[in-house]
This record gives sequence, structure tokens and C-alpha cells, in this order.
Amino acid sequence: MPPIAMRSRSPEGQRVALVTGGARGIGRAIVERLAQDGTIVAVNFRNRQDAADQLVGCLDQDGAVVTCHRADVRDPRGAARLIEDVQGRHGRLDILVNNVGEFALGRLATTSDNHWRDVLDSNLTSAFHTSRHALPGMRDRGYGRIINIGLSPVHLVRGAPNLAPYAIAKTGVVILTRSLAAEEAAHGITVNCVSPGLIDSGLLPPVQREWMIERVPSGRLGRPEEVADAVGFLVSDRAAYISGANLTVSGGWDWEDRMTEHDSAVSALFEGQAVGG
Repeated sequence: MPPIAMRSRSPEGQRVALVTGGARGIGRAIVERLAQDGTIVAVNFRNRQDAADQLVGCLDQDGAVVTCHRADVRDPRGAARLIEDVQGRHGRLDILVNNVGEFALGRLATTSDNHWRDVLDSNLTSAFHTSRHALPGMRDRGYGRIINIGLSPVHLVRGAPNLAPYAIAKTGVVILTRSLAAEEAAHGITVNCVSPGLIDSGLLPPVQREWMIERVPSGRLGRPEEVADAVGFLVSDRAAYISGANLTVSGGWDWEDRMTEHDSAVSALFEGQAVGG
């Protein structure tokens, strides 16, 4: 990781960011990128205390200021306590990255009530909860950056076989982003969406990885660091006039012609996994 650059960009000095689901995968890369840019980062996790502690330990050695915060942001009370905890610890919250979200494959006919609720709550409702509780402080300071993590193909409303709950939630994230962007622009708050395509988390079996690569026009999978770079740009001063955008990081991938016959062979990879931990 490059050296930490302690920069001051917010009106009150060094910025403070919160990344939900920040202990692993894309969330971890976002935490590392923001810390590299000199931002104080609060890492939210639900279950993986070990991963969060390991990340904080690594960044502490590099001179970053990073703290861990356990909370279930699907619960409005958990989200409220998390925002209060971060603001109490660091004095304020300038940047909110809504990264957490459960992913799973499955047909609607076999989707349980709990599974449907979990996917929508973790991907969409959690972003509403955290944003709603972060907005008052951002409004008071006349400054804020909210980034929601979406999914690259959902800028259009269309069918998503075997992925319906996830796609519905991520489409909702885009609508939430654009609605908040319009409502909060007068308060100095920008709200944008970063939508990854097929990203290599380092955990994919070789056969699955090769199958995914064949479907990406650029001929490779994306890296979590590339998603983090998009987030880093959108929270920077260079993007101060960008709000309501949906920036895709996908190598040109889309699922207009996505085949589904392979889904059943890999669905077990995603059971019970929440993105970011």
C-alpha cells in the first residue's frame, strides 16, 4: 500500500469517513484507499471482528487513523447507534460509503420470505437507514459525501433471472441515490453511486473465474482497488459538482444476454455471505 498522505480537504480539517461492510472485499479496498488519501476511516462490520481488527492493525502501522465499529445496519436502531458512535468518536462524519450488501443466486419460486427480506434490507434499506441518520450532521456543516455501491447492469429496468431480489435492491439503490442527490444538493451534500461489474475478490474457484472472464468485453475481471479508486474520486474535491451520477466499473460487462444455466453450480458460493462482512 502506498504511503498515507495526511491531507485536509473538508471545511473543518481532516475528513472522517464511514464504510459499512468495510472489513473485507470491496469494502476493505475502499477503506484502504480513503486512508491512503489521508481520511480518518471508521470501519463497520457485523460479524467479522477478526477481519476488521486485522485491517485496522495493518493501517495503523502505516500511520492511518482507522477505528472499528460493530453494527447491523439493516436495523434502524443499529444504524442510528453506528452514526452516533462514529460522530462521538471522531467529532463528525463527512463521508458515508454504503457498501454492505448480501448477494445470492436463486429462483423466485424457491426464495424464502427471510431471504427476500435479508437481500433487500442489507442492500437497500441499510443505505436508507445510515444516510438518514448521517444527513443532519452533514446539513449542519454544509458538507457531505454519500456513496452507494450498486451493480453495473441495473441502470435499466429489466428482468434478472436468478438474481431478482439482488437486482431489485440495487435498482432501488440507484433511485435512492438520485433522489437524495436532488434533495440534498442545496446543503452542500453530493450523493453518487458506484456500480461494480464482475470483480475478482480473490475467493473465486478457478473454473468460476474463467467462466466469468469470458463474459467481460475487456477480457478480465475487475479489481476491488478499481472500485475503490472510483469512490476516492467521487468523494474528492475534483468531483464537487458531480451528484446523482452512477459510475460503472465493469469493463463493459452487461447481462443483457446473461446465461443462467451455470448459476446452480455456483450458487453455494454465495449462501449466507454478506458483502464486506
